[in-house]
Amino acid sequence: MADEAPTEAGGVSKTACKKAADDAGKAAKKKPDPEGLALIEQAKEAYAAKDLEKAFALYKEAEEKCKNSTMDAVPKEKKPKGPNLHAAATDAAAELAADDATAAEAEKKPRLYLSNPEENLQAKPTREGMAAGCNYALNSPAKLKKHLETTGGAYRTRFPPEPNGYLHIGHAKAMNFNFGQARIAREMGKGGTTVMRFDDTNPAAEKQEFIDSILDNLKWLGHEPARVTYSSDYFQELYDLAVQLIKDGGAYVCHQTGPEIKASRELLRAYHGRGLKASERGPLPKGAASPWRDRPVAENLAEFRKMKQGRYAQGTAFLRHKGDLFSENSSMWDLAAYRIIYQAHPHTGDAWCIYPTYDYTHCIVDSLEDITHSLCTLEFAQRQAADGPYYHLLHSLGMYKPVTWEYSRLNLTHAVMSKRKLKFLVVYGYVGGWDDPRLCTLNGLRRRGYTGATLNRFCEAVGVTRAAMVARNELLEQLARQELEAVPRRFAVLKPLKVLLSGLAEGGKSFEMKNHPLIDAMGARQMHLGSEIYIEMDDFRPELADDPKFYGLAVGREAGLLGAGVNITVTEAVRDPKTGELLHLLATADPTRERKVKGHLHWVNAQTAVPAECRVYSVLFSPEDPELAAKEIAAAAGAAEAEENDDNDEDNDDADAAALEEAKAKAAAAAAAGKVALPKWLELLNPDSLVVESALVESCLAKEAAPPNKAADRPAFQFQRVGFFCVDDDSTTANPVFNRIVALKEDKEKKTL
Repeated sequence: MADEAPTEAGGVSKTACKKAADDAGKAAKKKPDPEGLALIEQAKEAYAAKDLEKAFALYKEAEEKCKNSTMDAVPKEKKPKGPNLHAAATDAAAELAADDATAAEAEKKPRLYLSNPEENLQAKPTREGMAAGCNYALNSPAKLKKHLETTGGAYRTRFPPEPNGYLHIGHAKAMNFNFGQARIAREMGKGGTTVMRFDDTNPAAEKQEFIDSILDNLKWLGHEPARVTYSSDYFQELYDLAVQLIKDGGAYVCHQTGPEIKASRELLRAYHGRGLKASERGPLPKGAASPWRDRPVAENLAEFRKMKQGRYAQGTAFLRHKGDLFSENSSMWDLAAYRIIYQAHPHTGDAWCIYPTYDYTHCIVDSLEDITHSLCTLEFAQRQAADGPYYHLLHSLGMYKPVTWEYSRLNLTHAVMSKRKLKFLVVYGYVGGWDDPRLCTLNGLRRRGYTGATLNRFCEAVGVTRAAMVARNELLEQLARQELEAVPRRFAVLKPLKVLLSGLAEGGKSFEMKNHPLIDAMGARQMHLGSEIYIEMDDFRPELADDPKFYGLAVGREAGLLGAGVNITVTEAVRDPKTGELLHLLATADPTRERKVKGHLHWVNAQTAVPAECRVYSVLFSPEDPELAAKEIAAAAGAAEAEENDDNDEDNDDADAAALEEAKAKAAAAAAAGKVALPKWLELLNPDSLVVESALVESCLAKEAAPPNKAADRPAFQFQRVGFFCVDDDSTTANPVFNRIVALKEDKEKKTL
């Protein structure tokens, strides 16, 4: 129970009240309606008197009054010059206060981080100690002029996931930043658009279902792209540019195997790791370069055509972009540009058997689409440095160079973003699927009941930075509570305990109860209190300990029933004579409510209550930072956690990904054969991340439990004194299923984890 006596309406938090005050203040600033301003003053008095419900209602009413007012904002008056020093001092103080308020308000507004596209001559700052000849990020005035003529000088960003899986909350941040910066530029009158681009360069991993899911989540989060494009739309142009690169001596066909390439890279690392100046290093060691690096141009063109014609087996030939093996930037050591994959593409079918890599494709398509700012996570900083392959490739092809801008990826407490770990949890059945509400996937968060607005507010709250950061799950939950303050209230008993009442009038008591204590527009519903009800098991204690925070029932103790206007007193706890199990309570009802009580309990009528499944979700991992804890466990066991370079916000690696059904079949076969070595990080899973309760809910919830519209936010309710719940995908009117979105307050269980 709460420290303060809960109200019959279920209570309003201070946070919600402050947010309502802020909203009312903003509305009044735009349209200072006299009635609205008066309501705000009344709300302040109610808040000072700790009447949060009244204050919340007044602030909401004031906001509506001001929004619907015909009055315009009052312009600031110029202060007259004069000898009245006292008045001047007062005016100056008022002006300073107003300036402070304006500054504080400005700090809350989203910020445009990106540089002016018209200044994009040097697309990326050079790093300290870098030779001037290695600066490939310089645009010529002619290239920049042509680019600005195409864009009109407006900002143009892009969101480019590879459709090889389901998006997670890190992608929500990437979307929010890319679309958000373009929106801010528009609001500032500078013009701004965002391209939704699928970097679909690996048909072995990509599916139409992932494309559909990404577009669905994009719409759910409220982002509207200027256009939707695919890297595969440019396959012919990319091929033609590869031919041009070969002709210019900038690419070659290589037949090295994976182990051979790894060995050559180790030689290069040793060569550059001696701490010598460039002039002191001498020639490259034998084997550091591919034996095919100096192939003649004509031979490379012929070999590349053979690749395109399907005359080589997969993995036996690939095109490499000729970088700089003397560069300290290891990303310049001849990255792959094209490889052979004999698999149909979801967008182009079987038109191609050679496919460009991410490193080759990404920068070129950014240039072809005249992207002004290519926003990526820090994993790409080395590739996108001024002396990196992103700019070197565009420099070699004589193409326009966008600004590249890196920021830290989003991590969340008690969660993992690693695709390898997420896939393991799904394939081996530790969660129910990619949309399991305990996962940080967007599909999982949607099914949990989080709204698109909540996720966008969360992304804006955590902001962007280059410093490593882990956002707290509690922030996401608190923002969800604020969004959910306006949902309807309902009664649900998760752990039912029957109570037989005496003292009521014959036929019981019928009454009307508002669907929301502060929003009249939501209407009301008919309720009935009969002689048999169910209360929460936790609201009864067999032996009443000296606990000042417990306002529930015990034998001889009285409490109120929310909404009914009735107090009840327990007279006996009836138990099974053999097992001692508590069967039900006997209680007397006092419809007159002669005595005031601190505790008011939620309940359901035994005759009309509907059985429902309530899934109470908590965090999936016990430690705040499970990734760090997993590494510590591996180190203690003498094993190293595998490097996970596939865990970036943009998900653009070319790692192979088998179909989930095939992976599950293989996993089941391996498990049956005893060949599965379970990773140690599974020890970090929270055993109570899902508790399923066989609940009883009030009858109207059965009608409201129809399967949700997956294209929108799902129906949500506050189960009074229990938490915020939403309708699950498994729910039907015959068998309602509800998911707990968040508790009414921060989970006590989470504090103990």
